[in-house]
Amino acid sequence: AGERGPLLLVAHSAGVMMVTHWAQALATGAVPRPRIKGALLAAPADVESAFPAGYPMTDTLQEHGWLPIPRTPLPFPSLLAASRNDPLCAFARAHGLAQAWGSELVDLGEVGHLNPAAGFGEWPQAETFIREIEGREAAPAVRAA
Repeated sequence: AGERGPLLLVAHSAGVMMVTHWAQALATGAVPRPRIKGALLAAPADVESAFPAGYPMTDTLQEHGWLPIPRTPLPFPSLLAASRNDPLCAFARAHGLAQAWGSELVDLGEVGHLNPAAGFGEWPQAETFIREIEGREAAPAVRAA
């Protein structure tokens, strides 16, 4: 909150939801507003839908303030990278969230949840997306990675 920016946010999974809740608080003036250059939102976790075994239950997420998912446009440019077979967020849901947030949607194909269980370690493509965001002022679109 004390940073002036410009900042570039990078969030994965539940971190994406944290960014959207924080951005909503920014819009209401509940928290100080730093200058945000943009955000890379990778593999959002759809906390409104039931998760596979081993993940928190929807009622637990509700109790702790994760629900509902904010659907207001983000006050900064963003790119949402989503998989077509992510067990934590259906592609159609990711598409709807990208539209609600004003994010550019990048279709990563069938790559799972972008985590070690899906075969990922380092994700060099993230650096490419970060460079794109740093140089962007453009309107959102949908594209394949």
